[in-house]
Amino acid sequence: MTKKILIGTLVNLLIGSIMASLLFMGLLGSMSEAWMKENTACVKEPNMVGYLIGSLSLSFLLAILLDKYKVQSFRQGFITAAWITAIIIFWFGIWCVYTFNAYTWSWMPYDIVGNTIVAAVAGGVVGMVYRKLDQK
Repeated sequence: MTKKILIGTLVNLLIGSIMASLLFMGLLGSMSEAWMKENTACVKEPNMVGYLIGSLSLSFLLAILLDKYKVQSFRQGFITAAWITAIIIFWFGIWCVYTFNAYTWSWMPYDIVGNTIVAAVAGGVVGMVYRKLDQK
């Protein structure tokens, strides 16, 4: 099981990072850039170590939960990861809206939907990997 969780975490991290880059730097790139320009006082140069640690912790949590829920397919992983992530990002969004001036209600839907799609796809791939690992 430890090997399975480790593999699930790494797959989740890899697919999630690729998807997040495509979505937030590609599709929503101009919106993200405009937001950063409007809020330069509170934006630091991105630190990839922080990004990696944060993404690794969420990937680890999802890998454990997908294993505990006995996810064995893309569909199961997609749906399960989507629900878990939507709830986490909704909580985080509400907290940010009431804590930071730079994070507004208008940005929150993009954040929730974007992160949910990213995690859902990654969770789906982890579900397929878990099925393969359990067949061995």
